[in-house]
Amino acid sequence: MKKVFLFVLSMMLLEGGLTSCNGQQKQTQTERSESLALEDSVAVPDSLNGAVEDPAKKKDMEAVKAFVEQFYQGWSMDDLLEYDYPKKYITPKLLQFLADSYEFDCEGECLATWKFFYEGGGDVAEMKSRKITACDASHVLVENKYANYEYTVLLTVIKDGDTFKIDSLQQKKSEYIDGN
Repeated sequence: MKKVFLFVLSMMLLEGGLTSCNGQQKQTQTERSESLALEDSVAVPDSLNGAVEDPAKKKDMEAVKAFVEQFYQGWSMDDLLEYDYPKKYITPKLLQFLADSYEFDCEGECLATWKFFYEGGGDVAEMKSRKITACDASHVLVENKYANYEYTVLLTVIKDGDTFKIDSLQQKKSEYIDGN
């Protein structure tokens, strides 16, 4: 019975779409209460609830998060068409994805680098905040809030020699924020 319950719960989470590292979406108070009741009865793995007890795993997560923070701090939206900077931080696989995702007419090399910041549409004004959260030792969630929108990007990071490289990105959601 417990296996069936866990399977149904897993399917519900996948169907609803994961919008955070710990698999929880923004919930109403009722949903939150029901969720807490479920968490009390089901053992949630550390990788899903954000608690990491293993010092080695915690250190790996901190290193990946620091790498992504450095990436974003050294590169701004003003430099989206300057491709040399992001190329130092990404794998050839992600480079190809960004080239294939470029949807506009261009000459020479064109990369959809805006995908690190926003979806490529909407009224993106001044950056309000950015939150970077390590989900585990290879996935980092980046939440970018602008004046009118919030964009969330999940980065997959791999070890490349003595450093890291961003291997893939997935835009998780776009949410309109009422300016009033």
